Amino acid sequence: MKITNNLNLPQAIVNAVTNDPYDSSGSDISVTRLIAPPRIRVLEARNWDLLTDDVGDRIFSLLGQSVHHVIERAKGKDDLAEQRLFVKNDDTQGWTLSGQFDYLTAKDGELIDFKTTSAWSALDALSNGKDEWEQQLNLLDYLVRHSPEVTHEVHSLQILAILRDWSKLRVMQSDSYPRKQVVMIPIRRWTPEEQSQYVRERIKAHQDAEKTTELPVCSPKERWNKPDSYAVMKDGRKTAARVLPSKEAAEEWLSSNNMVNGVKCQIVLRKGEDVRCQNYCRVNEFCSHFMGVSF
Repeated sequence: MKITNNLNLPQAIVNAVTNDPYDSSGSDISVTRLIAPPRIRVLEARNWDLLTDDVGDRIFSLLGQSVHHVIERAKGKDDLAEQRLFVKNDDTQGWTLSGQFDYLTAKDGELIDFKTTSAWSALDALSNGKDEWEQQLNLLDYLVRHSPEVTHEVHSLQILAILRDWSKLRVMQSDSYPRKQVVMIPIRRWTPEEQSQYVRERIKAHQDAEKTTELPVCSPKERWNKPDSYAVMKDGRKTAARVLPSKEAAEEWLSSNNMVNGVKCQIVLRKGEDVRCQNYCRVNEFCSHFMGVSF
């Protein structure tokens, strides 16, 4: 992969990005890559020398990495921090799975992952959960349980979210907005059986993907799909009076409000999109599904 610097940022930032200490060597797949869709991982591997990534797009990642230096200096006497683990067993089906946890307390057995994220993302996770965070923490829990070099036991999973866009003004405007710039988010801990099953299924999915030219298409959820919606727009108004999931539902809403489509109002199709494919997937130009979809 080639690192570009399209914004002509200072060399110090370029060096910080290119000297990323992340290293998963010694394993066939990492926790992060296991969670990722097999299609994306295989396309990245097959086209690695053709990929480019700009320094300007790595700034959020750089901020997140800076937190880990703080973790290292904050570690308690018997706590564990920044430890990479490797497991190869029946569940991993011939592969070695690796992952690095952020912090594991000796006293309470709290496995904590530090995230630098947005306030909205943290609020959404508190209300609705976040699959990727739940999967990641449970895989790290799995590695701890299956690694003989770690004698600490895990009793709970937590995300410590540092809110990069936190605003004190928003605290005064909303009762639901986080009171401080850090939020603790409890993560559901799976049973050992659930963790093992997930490892087996994901390993098999990635192994199967490596053996075929017809890669499995990422699921709508993995593509962060936003389906089509239908907005009821009133004449002279810029915002929708109502947004509904189907044209039939929009027509029913009009009827229930004594309104007629085309008479001082209209139903407007808002075309859906695969948000990840469109804006966040760095292999979309090599993906037959994306290239065959018109947004």
